[in-house]
Amino acid sequence: MKHLIRFVILMLLQVLIFDNIRFLGYVNPLFYIWFILGLPSNINRSALLIIAFLTGSILDIFSNTPGMYAFATVFVAYMRAPVLKVVVPRDNTLAFYEPSVKILGLPVYVKYAAFLIVLLHLLLFSLEAFTFVHYEMVLIKTVINASLTLLFVLSVQKSKI
Repeated sequence: MKHLIRFVILMLLQVLIFDNIRFLGYVNPLFYIWFILGLPSNINRSALLIIAFLTGSILDIFSNTPGMYAFATVFVAYMRAPVLKVVVPRDNTLAFYEPSVKILGLPVYVKYAAFLIVLLHLLLFSLEAFTFVHYEMVLIKTVINASLTLLFVLSVQKSKI
């Protein structure tokens, strides 16, 4: 139930607030990804991909971006388990956990979240540009927006939704 509430709140925040932030044409934080990042580590992979597809599709509908959010969100969800395996220490005795700063510790959580957040932004902005000619702009937008999104994600870790 808490995941459903978090989903609804994050989707509303993304669609009503974050998608309307357009500072200098660069800033558009994708805070909704915190929902995917915070799902339990033992979630069925097929269920995770379906949830990611539905999440991305809802954002595509509201953003008028045919399939871009769906593709990027599904890809990030697909990469989530391998990234967790790489960044979470092997001696970790947790079989099931919800990735968070409290459980993983700040350095591990930052590696986990930063990698997936950068990947999400890089995919979206690359699809948006749909060319390698403007790679500088894609990289600039990725760095700015991924940094801002990571700051938002880390700031809510103390007061979880």
